[in-house]
Amino acid sequence: MIKFFRKIRYDLMDKNKTGKYFKYAIGEIVLVVIGILIALSINNWNENQKSKKDERYILTEVLKNLEEDDGFVDDIILQRQKTKNAIIPLRKFVNSETIYNDSLQFHMVNLFTFERYYPINNAYEILKSKGLQLSDNSMTTKISRYYDYEQPKMSSSILDIEVSILKVYNDPNGLMRFLSLIEKDERIVVKNPEDPIFKDELSYFLIAFQDNNDGTLEKLLLFKKINTSLREQIKNELKELN
Repeated sequence: MIKFFRKIRYDLMDKNKTGKYFKYAIGEIVLVVIGILIALSINNWNENQKSKKDERYILTEVLKNLEEDDGFVDDIILQRQKTKNAIIPLRKFVNSETIYNDSLQFHMVNLFTFERYYPINNAYEILKSKGLQLSDNSMTTKISRYYDYEQPKMSSSILDIEVSILKVYNDPNGLMRFLSLIEKDERIVVKNPEDPIFKDELSYFLIAFQDNNDGTLEKLLLFKKINTSLREQIKNELKELN
């Protein structure tokens, strides 16, 4: 094809058909430009398709991580609710209301049981390594806020519960001295439930810990709503990308 065009060009030059040659030259330039534009268009289309594929993969993985995160949060919410339910009868007990030993043991176990939180953010780390580039900038912001702000804040609040309970377990001069048996998360036996000193110390702990537990539970429920909302938005975004 190139030889064909060259032959025509030489033929025009040999015949001194300057006007026609210039018209041909311009036409040839136009064709070259059109060819370049078509090539760029195809290349841009291919890049766009690759970008969409990468974005679908990242968002799908983020969605999976959020679903796993939600499962962990559900377990922790359940435990914080059990603790909240245990605090009510225990506070009545320390204020001289009678309680059966089996019930006391049950409530004490729920009071001193905690769940650890293991944030799942593998997909977000991949997204960060790619420069947080998503076609929807608002989606990038929402995902970034969840992992850089909401998740660490929630993790800190859950850890605060663990620290409060471990302080009790690790202090032999505190509530632990009133217990004859501790099977963590299973069974806690009080030596003398009617000991007024035990009741006083348990009461002090309950007053301080109740606010901590209720505050964490409230934050957990809000965090779960944020997680659910973000998952729905990602699902909608994935539909747009298909």
